[in-house]
Amino acid sequence: MSAPDQDLAEHTSASNGAAPASADAAQADPSASTTQIDKDLRSGEQEPVITKKFGTFSGVIRPTILTILGIMMYLREGWVVGNAGLFGALLIILAAYFITGTTALSLSSITTNIRLGAGGVFSIATQSLGLEVGGSIGIPFYLAQTLSAAMYMYGFMEGWLFIFPDHPAPIVLLCVFALIFAISFISTTLAFRIQVLVMSGIILALTSIFMGLKSAPVLHQPIFFGDFADGDFWSLFAVFFPAATGIMVGASMSGNLKEPRKSIPIGTITAWGISLLIYIALAVWYAMVATPDELRSNFSIAVDRAFWGPAVLVGILSSCFTAALSTFVASPRTLQALAHHKIAPFSSFFDKMHQGEPRNAMLVTGGFILVALLLGDLNTIARVVTVFFLMTYFVINFILLIEKQLNLVSFRPTFKVSAAVPFTGSLACLSAIIIVSPFVGLACILISIGIYIYLDRRALDNPYETLNTGLFGSIANWAARKVAVDPDATTLRSWKPDVLFPVERLTQLEGHFEMLLSVVYPQGSIQVIGFQKGKTKRALRGLQRVVQDIKQERIFASGAIIQSDNFLGGLRTSATVLRSSFFKPNILFVPIEGRSQEELEGIVEIAEENSMGLVFYAPHRDTGFGKTRQVNFWIRDQSPNWHLSFKLSNIDLPLLMVYKMAENWKTKLRVLSLVTDEKEHAAARHYLQDLMTLSRMPQGYEIHVEAGEFKTFLEKAPRADMNVFGLGGKVNKKFMESSVKYTESACLFIRDSGKESALV
Repeated sequence: MSAPDQDLAEHTSASNGAAPASADAAQADPSASTTQIDKDLRSGEQEPVITKKFGTFSGVIRPTILTILGIMMYLREGWVVGNAGLFGALLIILAAYFITGTTALSLSSITTNIRLGAGGVFSIATQSLGLEVGGSIGIPFYLAQTLSAAMYMYGFMEGWLFIFPDHPAPIVLLCVFALIFAISFISTTLAFRIQVLVMSGIILALTSIFMGLKSAPVLHQPIFFGDFADGDFWSLFAVFFPAATGIMVGASMSGNLKEPRKSIPIGTITAWGISLLIYIALAVWYAMVATPDELRSNFSIAVDRAFWGPAVLVGILSSCFTAALSTFVASPRTLQALAHHKIAPFSSFFDKMHQGEPRNAMLVTGGFILVALLLGDLNTIARVVTVFFLMTYFVINFILLIEKQLNLVSFRPTFKVSAAVPFTGSLACLSAIIIVSPFVGLACILISIGIYIYLDRRALDNPYETLNTGLFGSIANWAARKVAVDPDATTLRSWKPDVLFPVERLTQLEGHFEMLLSVVYPQGSIQVIGFQKGKTKRALRGLQRVVQDIKQERIFASGAIIQSDNFLGGLRTSATVLRSSFFKPNILFVPIEGRSQEELEGIVEIAEENSMGLVFYAPHRDTGFGKTRQVNFWIRDQSPNWHLSFKLSNIDLPLLMVYKMAENWKTKLRVLSLVTDEKEHAAARHYLQDLMTLSRMPQGYEIHVEAGEFKTFLEKAPRADMNVFGLGGKVNKKFMESSVKYTESACLFIRDSGKESALV
């Protein structure tokens, strides 16, 4: 075996993604990292112990559709058509669904980037903007859910009184309230099982309604624009808007879903689209089966004009009942999540769970609903619910808009939408609040501001890395270009690649220009330090020109030349001085060509001294970094513990670098791992799949796991333009050169600083 081959075999375990000494210590005691991950991921989240987790259809699509297709569809959509005409009603429907549609897309994008816990929209706001903002929007959202339940109970009462007009309305309200409360109090699973029967009733009702086109005594020519006799466009919009507000039901049940990151986007958008088509079809139906006067004066026109009226009555009662049930199930969970973070008053009481159910929160929610039933009516409650939900939807869109504008590496949703979606959604929500009810809107905003001020003064301990750091960091980035600023240390959430690149010749920078851009674009920075030997300046002539070229790529860059005859001495001085700069370098990027073994060891020491990640770049002599079409990412054998922890064993920075290359090169990613025992094959594949999913790697990656010797595996591994390895505790130049030789490609050897996280 040749010297490089022998060296390659000797350093397999150390260099194939091995952890630094500190990480090795953690591996010696697996419980240390495991305990930390459990604390980090679950701090602030109390997942209730429940007997069953729900899938996409049963946990999101079904309850969302059943909530949306409720009271307004039967008792108020015809009234809207009678006042606004067919085209006017369609405009109202589309306006409402435009707002909820943009919010559904924004919600879907956000939920694929975070570990969504109990509380739905409250969890989203809290993880993104902190407990103060989460509380200021979570409390109004809880009230909106509570009022929605009361609104649906009113709808049930109207349908019941149509069948039994002699029954006292208050008694009907109290009975339906008592029944819904009892079912929810007993079990969430029972509530969801009842929804199966209710959906059958709704399907029967819709079938009977549309069959009414054949049995109707006369079909009318639709009136395209009405005279708005009972209110103007926005008054009708305010009454109708709650019809489309059920899109948050799935998110509110996030703590009870098997895979909330997958189920919420798919389920929410599917339910939104189906319900929109039904509302549009029903608007046409209403316009054809009755005159505007009949539609305005008879709220139960759907019953009269259906093929079989009793089926519609069943649908009305079923829809209102299940919508109230779904909302009542979700609302106490929002209150429980608020209480868990000490935001709600009497938090210890509301936070308690009894057999997986927030029954204390249910008791208080039931009390609020009773008060709303005694003091309100359907149209009044609908207007208040509209404003509350508009505020909630504004916050969801605004959060995504901030995330997209900051463009931090930590924001890697697997469901991506254009920035135009949250922008137009935010604008539409604000406009609707102002137009629908300026007084109620102002009151709600003042309430939210008051809650925020109160929570801010309490100095709550946020359990999450929030957007605040990234937002303020971006503002500071802008300010730093105007004035000198001393920034705070970067957090895991706001981490971005800030590279220190040392050179002795200008050609080194020019030759690696594209490689540097691929790992820092768009929000990173590059600081180039040129080491000038003796009195000659020729080798570094034009350095500032190349730095300007980097800036033209919209990358913050700076360059400086210092006098130093000793590369390691100059690098150590530069790294120490730059620790106090605004863009404090967090990655030391060094090509290995021309560097001795001793120099590489000294570079590792400098990176450790300055808490910097380290990237050694070994380009292929002939191909450079190839066609940038394929990247191989090598992860070392984790046997016997394939537990995925919050802090990974020297994988975080390699993962982030691989992600940057995959995104900027638009390349394909292949993940490879070698196991010493064939029995570990399944565990390794499962670990790699979870790692790719939780780190939100671009779709289309491949996973390869084999058992055998590293050298043999390296030679027969699928060809790539770049191979990425973890750098172990010891650096060996011969091993790096051998890796380039056997892979026939450029290689990166990367070592964590301990201040990065690919899972945050």
